[in-house]
Amino acid sequence: MSFFTGTTKFSNTSAIPAVDDGRKITKEAAVALLHNHDFFLKAEPHYVSHRAVPADNNNNDNDGETAAVREAYDLPPDLEPLGKPKVKLYEVIDHVPNPVWSSSVVSNEEFVDLRDGLWVRIRSPLAVVMETRWTVREREADGEEGGLELVEDVEINCSKLLMGIVKSQVDNNWKGIHDNFIRQLLEDVKKGAE
Repeated sequence: MSFFTGTTKFSNTSAIPAVDDGRKITKEAAVALLHNHDFFLKAEPHYVSHRAVPADNNNNDNDGETAAVREAYDLPPDLEPLGKPKVKLYEVIDHVPNPVWSSSVVSNEEFVDLRDGLWVRIRSPLAVVMETRWTVREREADGEEGGLELVEDVEINCSKLLMGIVKSQVDNNWKGIHDNFIRQLLEDVKKGAE
């Protein structure tokens, strides 16, 4: 890592409420929505478009090849990918407004479905790399019984000169993404799509 490169880590958490009539959203339904990559990508407030990118030969469908996939994509050792292919690749265009410039940004994104959520690595221009683990878990808040929460654990690596801009984009967007996710879960339960 260069002297000019910085790393920051932080978490954002949102409670997943029960439906108005008292029905609860199941963990399985919440995780399934995270695994819906089209929905997940479109939940980003600055989303413009995306397309799936074919995986290379290291991302094959053999269960015995998880170690090769982990190495080829430099996945964290604690990830246990689900599904086939193990890593899904997307090219994503977002319109990113900020104080320095406002432009369309093309990023390459790697998605790994997990038993309790989703792991995403975003590679953007100017060597910005953001890894996020989205988890659905039992609520840990004091004094509250049961229920679920959506947890977003973020790690950003980029130039120290860009860190403030990148982190402020995440700070400004996380609540909207969580709200879109929770709103969709509530709608799905009300429609009986759970």
